[in-house]
Amino acid sequence: MKKTNPFLAFLREITIVVIGVVIAVSLGNYKEKLDNKKYVQKTMLAIEQEIISSQTEIDSVLVRHLKLYEKLEQLDSGSLTIGEFVSGSGGFQVASIVNISLRFFVTNKAELLEFELISQLLEIELKTSLLADKIEHFASFAYDNVNESDDKAYIKFGYLLADIIEGEQSLLAAYDDFLAEHERTFQ
Repeated sequence: MKKTNPFLAFLREITIVVIGVVIAVSLGNYKEKLDNKKYVQKTMLAIEQEIISSQTEIDSVLVRHLKLYEKLEQLDSGSLTIGEFVSGSGGFQVASIVNISLRFFVTNKAELLEFELISQLLEIELKTSLLADKIEHFASFAYDNVNESDDKAYIKFGYLLADIIEGEQSLLAAYDDFLAEHERTFQ
């Protein structure tokens, strides 16, 4: 019977352990990559659904705002107060915009995304925030001037309404760009 060298036996044992650890780590990394890929796909799908929902909402509100602006252009100055004009034109509507998945994803798993995607998502978030600020400014002006009927008040009202329309169109364009660029992700 041949006696084995203890050092070689030790190396053999260590090699087996190292190979086992490498296999376990590789399997763990592979599973983590699969989990991350599934997470990104589910989140991107949720973001797409939120964008489509918000897009539909903004589209319908934009049509109303454009009609309101057209009526404003045709209005005889001094004939109605701003309050009478708005209520007689069907009122002013605010779109319900949803960005929950977008915010959660960017703050929690941003490292899984490419820079361009993060940039697009943040641009959408910024445009949403800017639109909310424009609407707040418009509403504040409209409430403060609800009983005004002079040209100066109507001119500012028109500028603020046009600013909201521009914000809605800009956000819709950002949505369209995002959906077009990431169409393959959603299929």
